[in-house]
Amino acid sequence: MAKQQELDYETVFNSLPAAFLVLDRQFNIVAVNDAFLEATKRTREELVGDNLFTSFPGPEESRKMLLSSLERARDQGLVDVLPAVCYAISVNGRTEERFWCCVHAPVRNKQGMITYVVKNTQDISELYLSRGLTGAPISGAGVRANGPATPGSVQVLNQSLLDTVHHLRRLVMQAPSFMCVLRGPNLVFELVNIAFSMLAGGRELIGKSLREGLPETEGQEYPAILANIYQTGEVHVGRKTRILLQDSPASEMEEHYIDFVAQPILGAHGEVTGIFIEGNDVTDHVLTEQRQSLLIRELHHRVRNTLATVQGVMNTTAKTAANVEEFQEAFSGRIAALAKTHAVMTEQIQQCVSFQQLLTQELGPYSDDQGLRIRLSGPAVDLPSQIAVPLGMAVHELTTNAVRHGALSCEEGRVEVGWGVVEKDGERALLCEWNEFAGPPVTPPARDGFGSMLLKRVLSQQIRAEVKVDFAPEGFRLRMAVPLQIGR
Repeated sequence: MAKQQELDYETVFNSLPAAFLVLDRQFNIVAVNDAFLEATKRTREELVGDNLFTSFPGPEESRKMLLSSLERARDQGLVDVLPAVCYAISVNGRTEERFWCCVHAPVRNKQGMITYVVKNTQDISELYLSRGLTGAPISGAGVRANGPATPGSVQVLNQSLLDTVHHLRRLVMQAPSFMCVLRGPNLVFELVNIAFSMLAGGRELIGKSLREGLPETEGQEYPAILANIYQTGEVHVGRKTRILLQDSPASEMEEHYIDFVAQPILGAHGEVTGIFIEGNDVTDHVLTEQRQSLLIRELHHRVRNTLATVQGVMNTTAKTAANVEEFQEAFSGRIAALAKTHAVMTEQIQQCVSFQQLLTQELGPYSDDQGLRIRLSGPAVDLPSQIAVPLGMAVHELTTNAVRHGALSCEEGRVEVGWGVVEKDGERALLCEWNEFAGPPVTPPARDGFGSMLLKRVLSQQIRAEVKVDFAPEGFRLRMAVPLQIGR
C-alpha cells in the first residue's frame, strides 16, 4: 500500500471558500484564510497578531453582540450563531455597512481546555438589502408562515432559539441542585452552576480538569466513580456519598455528603465525550441522622446503666439497713439523688452538668446566711453523663454521712470543698478535696456501708477515679482524682 501523503492543513484552510479566522482567548487574530482577506479587503500582515476589535471596531451595539457571542463560545464551550448582524467595515478608506452571518466555534486542546475560537463569517449584505431590510431590529410580525425563509425570519427564529438556550442556562445556573459538565478523558469542567461552585468553595473551575480544580479529591471515591463512567458509559446513582473538600488550598478539609446522579454524554457515534452531574448536598441531613442515632444509643446506654445503678443501690442498701424503715429512708434518698442528677442533665442540650451544681443541690440546704458553714471553691467544670451520675451519688453519700455522723451533725461544724482541673497520665482530670471541720471526733467505721463501697469500688471501676479517705479525729478528709474522658 502506498504511503498516504501528509495533509497540508494550511493549504486546506486557505482553500476554503468560506471566510475563516482563528482567535486566541483574548480574541487576538492568530490565523486568517484567503477568503476572509478577500471579503474584508485586508492583508494577512494587517490582521495577524492584532485584536479583532482593533482591526474591526464596528458600531457599539454590533460590537457588543459580537463580543457576547465570542465569549459564549470561549467560556461556555458552545457553538454560537449570529444569523445576521450589521457590522460596518472600512474598505479602501471608505466605511461600508455590511450584514454578516457569524458562527463561532470553540477549539479544545488535548486536555479538553478551550484555547482558540474559530470564526466563520459570511457576507449576506446583498441578500439582506435585496429584500429591503435594514440594520434595525426585526420584529417577528414580518415573518411569513409559508414560503421561503427570509434573512429576517431566520434571524427571528435563531434569536428565539438563542433566547431559549439562554433561559435554560439561567435555570441551570440558578438551580438549587448542583450541576456540572465534565469533558474529555481528563474530565475538564465545561459548565459549573452556582450551587456546585458554592460546594467547591467558590473556586474558578471552568477549563480546569477535576484533578486541577479539586486536587483534594485525589484518592477519594469520587474521581474513581467518574473515571469508570467515562470508560463504561454506565450511569451512576450515589446516595450519601462522602467527599472531603477545601474552601481554599490553605483551609481544612470539610466533610460533605452528597446525593448525585452522574450520566455519560454521548457523541455522534455513541462514544462517551463527557459526564453530566446533578445532585444535592445532604450533609446537614446525614449529620442529623448521625446525631439522632448517637442519641438513641446514648439513651439505651444510659437506661441500662441507670437500671444497673438502681439495682446495685437497692441490693447494697438492703444489706446495710437494720430494718425496713431504715432501708426505705436510705433507698429513697439515694434514688432521689440519682433522679436530681438526671433531671439536671436533661435540661442541658449537651447532656452535661457542672460539678458545682452537683455539690450545690446536695449541700445547699445546709448552708447558712453568711456562707461560712458550706464553702465551695473551684473553676467551672462540666461533667458528661457517664461521670456525673456516679459522682452525684458519691456527693449524696458524703453529704448524708456529714449530716448523720460528721461536721454537719452539729451547729458549729462546716464543710469545705475545693476542686480544680489537672493533668494526670496525659489527660485532664478533676481533682477534688472534701474537708470537714469542727464536727464530733471521727472514728473509722466498724464495717463498710454503701458509701464506702461506692467510694472505694464503684467510682474506681466505673470512672477510673482514685479515691483516698482519711478518718482523722479532727475531721473527715477525702481526696479524689477523676479522669474527664471516659471510654465506653
